[in-house]
Amino acid sequence: MDRPAFLYHASQDRSIDIFKPRAEHIRDPKEGPMVFATPDKVMASVFIVPTDDSWTNSGLFGNVHFFVCGDETRFREIDKGGAVYTLPPDTFENDPSRGLGAREWTSTLPVKPISKEEYKSGLEAMLEMGVQVYFIGKEKFQELKNSSDHGNTVLRESVSVNQIRSKNVRVLPEIG
Repeated sequence: MDRPAFLYHASQDRSIDIFKPRAEHIRDPKEGPMVFATPDKVMASVFIVPTDDSWTNSGLFGNVHFFVCGDETRFREIDKGGAVYTLPPDTFENDPSRGLGAREWTSTLPVKPISKEEYKSGLEAMLEMGVQVYFIGKEKFQELKNSSDHGNTVLRESVSVNQIRSKNVRVLPEIG
């Protein structure tokens, strides 16, 4: 796999001078502390707001990025904005069989950012970059998590924030 020209890492912290490998969010305990990054800047934007899989989900259907949340109040309370950092790819490696595959790169060494773009709101960053954002409530979120099509039908039947605001609306493709 070709090394991308740049990688991206999003954080609520707008003042990071050096990303140090951490073990807070790990894929495998045997891997140890790492810095995570992605060549997909749009995907990075969904990580500005610190959430977890128990009440949010994100991904792609076709080439359309989505973010879905089962608790809008909780999300809005913790959305303090943040930054998407551009990182040099030199020390990063990719294992396509792990995590997000080609969209997830890791470094075991500290990484100094090249630049950053700040956002007052993680929600606004996602909308600006074209992520389709859905606030669907707890019941619908459980339905999505239990669905056999990774939530595709639930989301296609839901109205996105993008649609409500007429901002960067993209149609989720049906998956079969």
